[in-house]
Amino acid sequence: MEQKICFYCNGRLYQLKNRMVKCSLCAKKYSLLKLQRDFDVIDAFVESTTARACAIKLNLSYQVVFNRYEQIRKLLIRHSHDYYEYKRDKLDEFEEYMYICQSKKKDYTNIIESQNFITFAYEEKVYNFLLPSLKRFQTKPSGNNSEVAHQNEFKKFMLTNRISKLKTLENTIIKFWRFFEVFITPYKGVKSEYFLSYLKEAEFKFNYNKKEQKEILTYLWSLEHSS
Repeated sequence: MEQKICFYCNGRLYQLKNRMVKCSLCAKKYSLLKLQRDFDVIDAFVESTTARACAIKLNLSYQVVFNRYEQIRKLLIRHSHDYYEYKRDKLDEFEEYMYICQSKKKDYTNIIESQNFITFAYEEKVYNFLLPSLKRFQTKPSGNNSEVAHQNEFKKFMLTNRISKLKTLENTIIKFWRFFEVFITPYKGVKSEYFLSYLKEAEFKFNYNKKEQKEILTYLWSLEHSS
């Protein structure tokens, strides 16, 4: 990777003896090879290449790529929140969604493990807010009919507490949910602690085309590593 202008401030670069470069303006030192590797990982992320496939392609360890992907997803969470704060007055539709991975949909008792979130729509884009886990409603059944009674109570709760404001049946929110189901299915279940990261990745990829994604991620990455 040849570069004469600093990636972070557009200052002039000069070569150091240890093969790193230093900016004459901001005085930042960095490796062009490492920077190129980061760009390659961003490209792979935008193309939805798995961390394992990316590691093989770039001749990197799986853990290195996995960590980079997680860093990118954290940047997307912040970006999503910042953009929401900027556009919150334009949110005019919202609907609650319950996600259960395909392998658990046949058994009703798995509903307690579902991931619930609210999707807001604005200017053909979406913003998602993850709701607290439904496991807070989980109780230990006692007696012969207590489990059935508890399931009926839970069904009643879900029907009477659903959050919704939609203008039409075919809308941006429904389009996102379809996109999300296609996006998340190959992962065959995502652990609760990682679900928000994957939800925000889907949101980001729904809202922007690949060219916009690369531009935004490159900008966010530069801000994150400019200090």
